[in-house]
Amino acid sequence: MPTKAVIPTLANGHLGFVVYSDSVHLNGVYNGLKGVSHRARIPNYANIQLGNCSSLRAHPKNCRYQLDMRRGMFRTTLEDPAGGYRVQHEVYPNRHFAQTIVNRIHIRRLSSKQTVEIEIRRLVGGKSVDLVEEPHSNLMVEAEEYFLMCAKTKQVEDPKYQREGHQVCVAYQQLPRKLSLTPEETDREFLYLTVFSHSRQELEHELHGLRKNDHERLHRLEMDRMWAKYGIRVEGNDRLDRVIKASAFYLSSSLPSQTSFQAGSYPFYGLSPSGLGRGGKELAEYQGHSFWDTEMWMFPPILLLDPQNARKLLHYRTLVTEAVADYARSNGYEGWQYAWESGYTGREVTPSHCPQVPKYQHHITGDIAYAVRLYYYATGDLDWLRSDACRLVYETARFWKSRVDYNAETDTFDIGRIMGPDEDHHNVTNSIYTNVIAAHNLFLGAFVGCHCRESLPDASDDEFAQFLRVAKSITLPYNAQYDVHPEYKEYTFGTPIKQADVVLLGYPLEFTMKESTKANNLRLYSMVTRPDGPAMTWAIHTIGHLDLNELDQAATMFHKSYKQYLRAPFNVWSENGDGADGAGNFITGAGGFLQSLINGYAGVRLRHGMLVINNPRLPPGTTRLFLPELNYGGVKFALDVEPNGFRITFGAEPVESFENLTLLVDDVERDLFGGCEYTGSKTCVLRLKNDQKEDSHQSSCTLHDTVLGMQLAVQDGRWFTAAQLIALSLAVGLLGVLYSIRVALRKKRGRGTATDKE
Repeated sequence: MPTKAVIPTLANGHLGFVVYSDSVHLNGVYNGLKGVSHRARIPNYANIQLGNCSSLRAHPKNCRYQLDMRRGMFRTTLEDPAGGYRVQHEVYPNRHFAQTIVNRIHIRRLSSKQTVEIEIRRLVGGKSVDLVEEPHSNLMVEAEEYFLMCAKTKQVEDPKYQREGHQVCVAYQQLPRKLSLTPEETDREFLYLTVFSHSRQELEHELHGLRKNDHERLHRLEMDRMWAKYGIRVEGNDRLDRVIKASAFYLSSSLPSQTSFQAGSYPFYGLSPSGLGRGGKELAEYQGHSFWDTEMWMFPPILLLDPQNARKLLHYRTLVTEAVADYARSNGYEGWQYAWESGYTGREVTPSHCPQVPKYQHHITGDIAYAVRLYYYATGDLDWLRSDACRLVYETARFWKSRVDYNAETDTFDIGRIMGPDEDHHNVTNSIYTNVIAAHNLFLGAFVGCHCRESLPDASDDEFAQFLRVAKSITLPYNAQYDVHPEYKEYTFGTPIKQADVVLLGYPLEFTMKESTKANNLRLYSMVTRPDGPAMTWAIHTIGHLDLNELDQAATMFHKSYKQYLRAPFNVWSENGDGADGAGNFITGAGGFLQSLINGYAGVRLRHGMLVINNPRLPPGTTRLFLPELNYGGVKFALDVEPNGFRITFGAEPVESFENLTLLVDDVERDLFGGCEYTGSKTCVLRLKNDQKEDSHQSSCTLHDTVLGMQLAVQDGRWFTAAQLIALSLAVGLLGVLYSIRVALRKKRGRGTATDKE
């Protein structure tokens, strides 16, 4: 059995844990000050194990282990031919009763005539170093006795934003040393429920709900709902199909169910690169923090498959606004500056041994605003934009407006002292990724200024106009000789880089450029990217080659994007390739991989006012690619890609759901009805009609294309830039001086001649 880093994680959006580990983590519960803030380790009273099978790594005799992704559980089977019995132990976090971990143990007699006794253990480990526990007590719920442990985390993340530690409560049942099957019994089942809550009140409510409902049936229904969304599959390539299922499972597991028993009782605090079940160790597995990974790598597939959870991811960024406003102000900027690593409060929690990252890697602020843009693209939801997102977009645009520096020599705005996605190079000028994401943010800021005047009473039309002015004149690094974009101003071609950076301009940023430039960017940076870089790099290269219709190169990159990053036997994603150690359950990689399928091979792209499916293709070695549910403009549809074309099938939503949409298949407009199928060979476009709620002023609001690199003089209609005017002024002044000298000399020469004549 492999090391802990590749043992599977089970989670349900409220809690998560590594199988057979002694700790559970709860959504939003952290311990530790600033850079050592990490997910609090809560004793795992649900860590029940069969005595003979308790060491996964040793792979004990007669024990088999299985991750059942379809049902969201881990299964251990002990079969003793000599003893004549079989024991099956299943553990899972219930997706309906999300505060509950279920242990079910089933003993079946095979041939034995004697009493069968099975040793079981609860391996909790020592007391958590993250908690101050209250004395344990007993709790009776409808004649069922539980032990109760309540505690508080020891240390807040920052006392300015968090007044006290998090409270947690755990209820668990008495566990015998042995389970018995009498000679009269053929089989018997034992069930143990363990509840992990943020308060005693929540815990008791959960326990009462468990007693009154068929919690196992409700869990199965939730798993069915999850797979109805995330169940992407391929035919003709079983290995790839298993990889897809594993990627979807690990990503979706850390997200909450929409119809759970206590849905909405506690906010959702974002996705970390290692998911909810990891991050409990200081300075390891990202400590449960949120990075740009959330918005740029995990958010895009979630948005199309599961938009309600995409909205929750964005909502997390609105819970921490006090800290991000202070962060911008402390660095001398306006608006909101998001931390590179964010936990419970939103303050910067990057560990102190990485000082250059928070100091220079500011693109995360634009990444978050870009996710807002994509959500608006996917939903067209102006009510949400006004109520939830306008302030975020406005304040992040203010940040970039204050972050630029005017360059009089070029008459454009530079962004200096920066680091792009390529973390091997920092304190550079005009990182092209950063400049483009900043411009995207500023253009969106001007757009929401038009739509959100009432919700932004402190903003002015002049400020929104300034957003446009700055955006259009942010410097655009470009080398005309080689038709390529330098990664940053000082970049020397051939310098190795860590990961995808410039190539992100094509996708996901969808920045307009010549096809030749896009191709040159891809080829140049493919040659200098670290071969052991993050998996997401090769997913983006896959999409880039597909956009250029380079299918062989795309297939090579596609295989590279997952084969070296998955760890047997449970297909757990690892941060590093080629077997190197790295963070386990690396769902950032899973998110990038799913983008290569959805936005690459299936050809799905979100743009302003439309969803486009362009030239969908089959992944290598497959005969069918099926996406069971995509969401756009309030309707659901399935996409089926086969060798000779594609088919989209719309759900049976009410007629009014389709009134705001038009459909074009292979450039032909089709009547759109729920429950109908449409076939095509090349393209499909779903367009959102103008929102009927807009008044005459708002209907004229324009989201401008992201075009940058324009000199301010051109924007202002001037013949000369400021620097040229200064130079011209100096030149005119110099000419004036020279002219005066010449006149003076002539006069002097004239007077001298007259004297001589006398």
